Amino acid sequence: MRLPGLILIVLATLVPVIWFAPLAGERDAVALFSQYLGASALILMGINQFLATRVAGIETIFGSLDRIYILHKWLGVVALVAMGLHDIIDAEMNGLRGGPLSGIAEDIGEVSLYGLLILILASVITFIPYHLWKWSHRLIGVFFLMGAFHYFFIEKPFSNFEPLGLYISAFCILGIVSYVWMSLLRPMTPRGHVYEVDLVRRVGGLTELVLLPKGRGMKHKPGQFAFLSINDGALGEEHPFTLSGAPAQDRSLRFSIKDLGDYTKRLHKTVEPGMEALVCGPYGHFSMPKGRDPQIWIGAGVGITPFLAFAESLRTADAGPVKLYYCVREQDDVPYAVELENIAEAVPNLELVIVNSAEGIRLTADRIAGDLDGDLSTAHVFFCGPVAMRKALKTDLVLKGMRASRFHFEEFEMRTGIGLRVLAAWLWDRGVYELEKRNSALRQPAE
Repeated sequence: MRLPGLILIVLATLVPVIWFAPLAGERDAVALFSQYLGASALILMGINQFLATRVAGIETIFGSLDRIYILHKWLGVVALVAMGLHDIIDAEMNGLRGGPLSGIAEDIGEVSLYGLLILILASVITFIPYHLWKWSHRLIGVFFLMGAFHYFFIEKPFSNFEPLGLYISAFCILGIVSYVWMSLLRPMTPRGHVYEVDLVRRVGGLTELVLLPKGRGMKHKPGQFAFLSINDGALGEEHPFTLSGAPAQDRSLRFSIKDLGDYTKRLHKTVEPGMEALVCGPYGHFSMPKGRDPQIWIGAGVGITPFLAFAESLRTADAGPVKLYYCVREQDDVPYAVELENIAEAVPNLELVIVNSAEGIRLTADRIAGDLDGDLSTAHVFFCGPVAMRKALKTDLVLKGMRASRFHFEEFEMRTGIGLRVLAAWLWDRGVYELEKRNSALRQPAE
């Protein structure tokens, strides 16, 4: 995430303090704090609805879209905590201004709270199937509408037409407009570039698609991703995939898609040449730096896809020495190995190293440092692959002298949890440990 975007979000939630502070002298401070928490939750939810729109320029302020999805998740969690505290802490006080709908607004606020609680928790429980999650996620906007209704008509110590009321209302309207756009208007007026599927082939466990534009087409940079949907009943839902081909003059696109879920398996079985596709994008800031500093590329499994585009672009780019580590665990053919070897032969500054764990070989920070003669201070490292591998390599490389800011990675999984699996595993292990400890004590003879 980019710092300017985070600062704007923090300031947006702090600005209401300007108007809440003078009220503290004449109102119950605890109840007023509860009112502030409710207002902050609405502000964060309104911003969150806006972040989901993917409007042009949003990456400039908040960072690449893969990071925005992480921000989107955590804003939802923080807003949920603020809503929960607002509900727990008594917000009632004497002399409040309301209207004939204040009672209904109170009840609707309760429904909104519990609806958002269920749906936001469902969003961070990653083992819920994607299609069920996406369907339920659309309902968040409905409960946000109910929360906005609660705010507009509930009794409160200020009017909707005072500066504080207008400020909070603006974020409610922002969220409502964003939700209506994404759920109703955008599907009726799809935005994107129309393509035709020209080639479908299997490369190892990947489905490769080559698309030809039916109009101007989309211009992209190596390493970016786009949202793809196929004009077919089973494949009409859009999904994000990395573009595995370098930019072409005819603006053709290549996707290399692994069978990881229901949609990608259906795509493998269903997609055929001649089908129409809609591509929306491009997105992401995972791109090569300018200059001639040494670069290390690490692609693990399907994480090789952005580096296919990187490698192709080296034919015309002016770059320093590049070493590509392609980490696989294949017993037979390695996807794209021949293509990468051919590019490496044609591009003098690219060296390909295939690291095959099936042969007992592992990539370590020691090996990377050794290949750079121990000098990691000037190198840029680009990684795409499993999170655990990324964290381990980054930690070890930083300890060996690499600057953390020069370790670049893409959030490969846009839908992430908040550590519920880790927590469950820890609780299970802890429970087993305590049970074994207790049984061991019972087995010991009494003194």
